[in-house]
Amino acid sequence: MKKVLLTAALLGCLASQSFAEVVNDTIVIEDVKKVKIETRDTVQRIVISGSKDDSQFHYVQRIAIPDTSAVRRTIKSVKDFNKIQVKNDGKPTKWETSAHFNLGLCTMLDAPDGYDFKLWPSWEVGFNFLADWRPYGKKNVWSIGLAFDWRTYRMDKDSHWEKAGDVMALAPNPANIDAKRTSLNVFSLGIPVMYTHYFDNDAKWGITLGGIVNFNTGSHANQRYEIDDYHYDVKLKSIGQQVVTVDGLAIVRIPSFPDLYCKYSPMKYFKDGRGPKMQQISFGFYW
Repeated sequence: MKKVLLTAALLGCLASQSFAEVVNDTIVIEDVKKVKIETRDTVQRIVISGSKDDSQFHYVQRIAIPDTSAVRRTIKSVKDFNKIQVKNDGKPTKWETSAHFNLGLCTMLDAPDGYDFKLWPSWEVGFNFLADWRPYGKKNVWSIGLAFDWRTYRMDKDSHWEKAGDVMALAPNPANIDAKRTSLNVFSLGIPVMYTHYFDNDAKWGITLGGIVNFNTGSHANQRYEIDDYHYDVKLKSIGQQVVTVDGLAIVRIPSFPDLYCKYSPMKYFKDGRGPKMQQISFGFYW
């Protein structure tokens, strides 16, 4: 026997006072708190519970269904129901999509002496597009998606990146230049996989843990400087960055405030033998 259970919360109806009235064969119930519909092979049971002014309000109706193929379900409010689907085993599942933006600071950890990365103005900006799965209510969310990420690591202005053969290293600037900026830059396509648990029924306080597989498709070193009032912008490509890295991710969900995130990669930024050994870390705000 197949059983389908669909439970939805219906809030904010038009009337300020709940009431029920019978008009011929039509029953009108306003400002309802909860509706439960159970459909069996030949019987459908509708239970309406609670209202704004009467938490004990209760209505039950049983309907004989000679042909279950005649039962149709229409959900118009994506905001309230978020595309509720019904699996073959009768258990409700919920899928929804979401987009997120993060902005923060970044730097390198465990860099050798002389590699002075500046936390500011180093920066990270990223966009995440996620598919969120909530099979057991809104407190537990599993997510997977696609991420776009840009990171710039600024350094001391008195040095710049050079490549000796295939090896990246810092070199001092000539005395006759006025250095403006030296940095490492990386662009990544990522696949985030995350789990979020909320601690309250309103899904405001929570924590997210997961990881991001990064495909570092673009990376270069950059130097900007002036000589005799002429401006130069030099980009050094093919610097030997790791093509694939993995970031550990943690997000603290806070109501009425941007979420806080931290990402750390235990993997080296450069391939073995291509540059100094150091790891990336970033933190900031997540919307």
